[in-house]
Amino acid sequence: MPDAPRPGRRTLLVGVLVLALVAGAVVVGTLAWQRAHRTSLEQALAVVPASSVRVAFTDWSGVRRTLGADLGDTPSRDAVEAFAAKAYDADLSAASSVDEAAGALQQLYGFGPATARWEAYAQSRDGAVMVLAPPDGTDYDVLADNLRSAGYDAPAKRRTDGGVWVGGIDLVSRLDPTLTPELQYVALLPGQGLVVTSDTEEYLASSVAVASGDADGLTAKAGVDDLAGRLGTVDNALVWPGDFACEDLAMSQADDDDQAQADDLVRQAGGVTPLAGFAMGMTADRTLHVVSHFESSDQARANLRPRARLAVGEAVGRSGRFSDDFDLTRSTAVGSDVLLDLAPKRDDAFVLSALYDGPVLFATC
Repeated sequence: MPDAPRPGRRTLLVGVLVLALVAGAVVVGTLAWQRAHRTSLEQALAVVPASSVRVAFTDWSGVRRTLGADLGDTPSRDAVEAFAAKAYDADLSAASSVDEAAGALQQLYGFGPATARWEAYAQSRDGAVMVLAPPDGTDYDVLADNLRSAGYDAPAKRRTDGGVWVGGIDLVSRLDPTLTPELQYVALLPGQGLVVTSDTEEYLASSVAVASGDADGLTAKAGVDDLAGRLGTVDNALVWPGDFACEDLAMSQADDDDQAQADDLVRQAGGVTPLAGFAMGMTADRTLHVVSHFESSDQARANLRPRARLAVGEAVGRSGRFSDDFDLTRSTAVGSDVLLDLAPKRDDAFVLSALYDGPVLFATC
């Protein structure tokens, strides 16, 4: 039997092209499915490193919708800064790492809070990274040209494929005083529809692997999907996967007298179990969803009443009582989670920013 004819060059090229088109269609289809089935918060947590211990998230599309702000594709710096001020006053930018630089970002880089879909700032013990989702249809060649014009050194690879654009602290501080050090190094990921930045080149490179799907994101960590799913659709959020909330929010930040008072209040409430995860997110109607994650459903049920009591009790280490500022409108245990909804008593209350720094007694361990 004669050997089958070897495909000619044209046949091979056509085959490669077909495979490339199929691969591209798979990527586009995957992104479309994620957009249709996952909240922006869930999308963001999937593309930040699994080692992250705290993630600050802002759904900028939601913020603009809540504020009735339509800035167009190329807003002026004045318009962007007016929007950022309005978002701050409404406590909708409390979780953002770049809200103060919104005008400079849009003017110099071509992306930022005024046009982005969402932003996530993830901190780990090894570094920090910002992942930002520009609007659909963004021309990443234009973003690359903006970086070049700003003075960044282009990556050795093709300029929009995830290579690191090198700026450095001197460049960033010279460009605009509002820019933060996390913009020293930038990577563009058009295939994923993302921009990734960090203050160190090494951490950015490792984070790009996550955002590209080549390494595990935070949703690979147990309990993170539950935290995000329980929060639902929120304009902004803080997520503490694992037990880092016990360090970041717990009463260990208070002085000795306050810690002793807190211990007494916890005993009176019935005692608590250490957290295995914690999250707070604010909805468009300014309700604050609070999710406490535990190792088991038994622990969640045991913690429900004590955590609810602490959420309306004395704000030890702060001032007054939590109930001075919030009404507890829901408390329930679902699976391994305790869910609390806190509604602010004043329209001008700072809802999320009032609680994202410790000590917060109802988040104690």
